[in-house]
Amino acid sequence: KDSDETITELQGKREAIQQKVRILEIEQTQRKVKRENIPARLQERYHRSLDEHHSELERILKEREEDPESENATDELENDLEILRQKLAKIGDVNLGAINEYEELKSRYDFLTEQREDLQKAIENLHRVIRKINTITQQRFMETYHKVNKELSEVFPRLFEGGSAQLVLTDPDNPLETGVEYMIHPPGKKLTRMSLLSGGEKALAAIAFIFSLFLLKPTAFCLMDEIDAPLDDANVHRFSNLLKLIGEKSQIVMVTHNKRTMEFADMLFGITMETRGISKVVSVNLQ
Repeated sequence: KDSDETITELQGKREAIQQKVRILEIEQTQRKVKRENIPARLQERYHRSLDEHHSELERILKEREEDPESENATDELENDLEILRQKLAKIGDVNLGAINEYEELKSRYDFLTEQREDLQKAIENLHRVIRKINTITQQRFMETYHKVNKELSEVFPRLFEGGSAQLVLTDPDNPLETGVEYMIHPPGKKLTRMSLLSGGEKALAAIAFIFSLFLLKPTAFCLMDEIDAPLDDANVHRFSNLLKLIGEKSQIVMVTHNKRTMEFADMLFGITMETRGISKVVSVNLQ
């Protein structure tokens, strides 16, 4: 019985020792793996082999033996190294997809930049065209303005037997935005606007302006609808004389009920209704 107990006790101790041996073997294996990984980690992290680190360590130790103050420099390097390690830790994991994302964004940026440059060039071209159009428009407007005033200075006195009329710019410094007023000075009266004239004077002033435009740039046809209705006999005579002048370059068709005006026509077309509800055209050549 004592022998059995002793054997049992020895077997327990033996198993415990074997367990410790297995643990030590495992630890030894782990240390061996770590030891074997050290050169690879050094090469990956510092881009140096283990032998180069040994050589560097021997050099530092030798420098310390020769110069004791070099130990302080080593401490400073270690502090700098620790700071760099902390900065690397703050950077975090590297985003491998950032390169592709950067390429996509760069491509998009280049495309938008090119579009923006094209739009800027288009805007500059439009501004250039607008400036050219404004320059030409202003030049032609002022030329026409002065020509109309010149013709008006000749036509108006013939209709009114004196006096004067002219177009006035409300904003001479800005011809493209200015308004135009028709200022009239009838004989024996003060200078005034067209709106303040009597009915007959308004009609004559308007006729003077229209005829000035016709004399400046004649058209093939001129159609007038009872333009002489507000005029008296004296004004009709002057109007008809001026109408002959315009008729030299334009064919005038005029609707009128004034017999004095009909006397100046080359051909008359009359509308008559001999039978109720049936109109008939009658023409008379006065040439």
